[in-house]
Amino acid sequence: MEFLVFGEDWGRHPSSSQHILQAIGEKYPVHWINSIGLRQPTLTRRDLKRVWEKICAARPKLSARPCPKATVPSLTALEPATITKPMVWPMAQSSLLRHLNRQLLKRQLRRHLNAKQSQRIIWAALPSAVDYLDICDGDLVVYYCGDDFSALAGVDHQQATRAEQRLVARADLIFACSPALQERFPASKTVLLPHGVHLSHFAKPTDCPDDIDLSRPSIGFYGSLNAWLDQPLLLRLAKARPNFNFYFIGRQDGDIETLRQQGNIILLPAKPHHQLARYLQHWTMAILPFVDNEQIQACNPLKLREYLAAGCPVISSRYPATLPYHSVITTATSTDEWLTAIDHYIQWTPQQRQSYSRQAYRAVANESWEYRAIQAVEAIQQGLRP
Repeated sequence: MEFLVFGEDWGRHPSSSQHILQAIGEKYPVHWINSIGLRQPTLTRRDLKRVWEKICAARPKLSARPCPKATVPSLTALEPATITKPMVWPMAQSSLLRHLNRQLLKRQLRRHLNAKQSQRIIWAALPSAVDYLDICDGDLVVYYCGDDFSALAGVDHQQATRAEQRLVARADLIFACSPALQERFPASKTVLLPHGVHLSHFAKPTDCPDDIDLSRPSIGFYGSLNAWLDQPLLLRLAKARPNFNFYFIGRQDGDIETLRQQGNIILLPAKPHHQLARYLQHWTMAILPFVDNEQIQACNPLKLREYLAAGCPVISSRYPATLPYHSVITTATSTDEWLTAIDHYIQWTPQQRQSYSRQAYRAVANESWEYRAIQAVEAIQQGLRP
């Protein structure tokens, strides 16, 4: 088998598709096509910058090319056999522009498409891939649904939903990362495939980064700082515990000025994925303070398993993905419950923390990305059988 993947931009932000395809790539060739967006660009500074980045990235050579050695360290040195940076217009509406997009991508992929030597699996992690399935000569189409695109920020929800409906109809096999997403698709061809975790990396002891103050209790979160975070809650917690430092690591995708003005809330830039374990292992506790909306109810956060693998005590808002881990995380639905959980963890002795770390690791010990890859390949092989 070989895999032709329509995914996010490789290396820009480690996604579940990147993690699992790295594991699959240990045995099978993986050819990666960078993101074809889920909305049309606008004349905003951010969109124009993103368009320019893609033009610059693709300019050296438009065809699919072997992946160069990674310039940014990652959890694994394994890279796709090729990475294609598509020069197409995202979410094209007219039939003429869609046709032009297909011809442009077909030209970029021609060397790989003409060199098919084994069964080809089309792995579509984005609904926008549906417009390009016919040029790929695939033996099996997989839709890997890792998010609720109908509610995802920065997406043309109407067009994304239509594209997803078309992709679901074309897919031979659908992987859903959560039960809530699984329920949306035909049961006859949908398989639950939760996220995994790089166990050995997050569990391996590391030194404390310089930007963490070990003289004060620390509460941390990493990920995109956007509308999913319950900012009013966070502000109440920080004000109620002024002697604790609240660390937030990640890209700032929304208005977080109220958090910035709170003295014990520390905003750090996004860190490479391979550095996150250093923070987790030295925070007093880690949090998942999400608002209660449709997307959060359907989500399955990668960071939840990473928090646990690192042995960091976890406090989270309540949503279905937390239920399997009720024995090792604390969920809270009010400010008082959050403060009670914070005060509980702050009193732990080193021995209690060590005991918890072992228990938390056991809770995710069978959820490595390698194991998820085995599950995915078994389902794919089943789908290929006549």
